[in-house]
Amino acid sequence: MDEPGREAERRPLWQRLAWLAAIWIASVAVLGAVAWVLRLWIT
Repeated sequence: MDEPGREAERRPLWQRLAWLAAIWIASVAVLGAVAWVLRLWIT
């Protein structure tokens, strides 16, 4: 039986970097949305 970590090693570098970029963009967007809601709520 194959280990789960082995599958990630077979993926190309561009695909892993694309996932990293997508997660980073999503986290920045969520942080921005939370900051915007807090700003609306406070002022």
